[in-house]
Amino acid sequence: MSRIGRFLVRTLREWGPVIVAVLLIRSFLVESFLVPTGSMLDTIELGDFMLVNKFIYGVKIPFTDKTIIPVTDPQPGDIVVFRFPVDPDTPQPEDRYARIFPKWLQLLPVFWDKETNFFRWHTPNIFIKRCVAVAGDTVEYRDKQLHVNGRRSVEPWVVHKDLRVLPGLTPQPSDFQHRWEQGRFYRSRMSPYVRDQFGPVVVPEGHVFVMGDNRDNSDDGRFWGPLDLRHVRGKPLVLYFSSAAAANPINIPRIILTPWAIRLNRIGHIVR
Repeated sequence: MSRIGRFLVRTLREWGPVIVAVLLIRSFLVESFLVPTGSMLDTIELGDFMLVNKFIYGVKIPFTDKTIIPVTDPQPGDIVVFRFPVDPDTPQPEDRYARIFPKWLQLLPVFWDKETNFFRWHTPNIFIKRCVAVAGDTVEYRDKQLHVNGRRSVEPWVVHKDLRVLPGLTPQPSDFQHRWEQGRFYRSRMSPYVRDQFGPVVVPEGHVFVMGDNRDNSDDGRFWGPLDLRHVRGKPLVLYFSSAAAANPINIPRIILTPWAIRLNRIGHIVR
């Protein structure tokens, strides 16, 4: 065996188990996540880095929404990390990209770009919100106040940064539930009319209703509909880093060159 061959074998022996262990932990147990928006202010800041417990809501096949070991489902009050349901499974336009792996064997989310003749890694965006209702619950939001099953919810974590109370749809469509489930309020002319006056709707089976704590600035379940449980990725554990200079995607040089932007008081904070 050549010197290069021996080097590769030795390297594989030393680092192979480490790489496999990291991949297994990342796929099934814990994963890092950067908060991309301010929809969870003041509970979670834009630029918070957190560790997410991926096991608590069931073990999924990596890079898919298929649960192989169910554990539990989100409950009202839980903060959940999830795949944004509006994002497509494949890069767009779809006819421009070809799958590297067949749909039934999604080992990696890698596609071939027919225009650039190069590979493209594609995964839907990951968001974070708070579960406020589960399947079978009736949800209504009136004048910035949440009601679940006819009872006013106590939510000490919620903030309102817009003093205005926007009007609702008048008259309200008779097919409001259907429109909501179809996500027809998302970024449409009707969006402003459901921000502060929403529902009532019933959360369908296999879904939960999620909202941002920053209620006036959150694209959440009011607009794009119920969250399918198969899209839920996990539950935040702890903040291991936080910087006002962080962005999505992560800009490491910017973070390093602005150490004064690091929020030392948030590091080690338990997410609730």
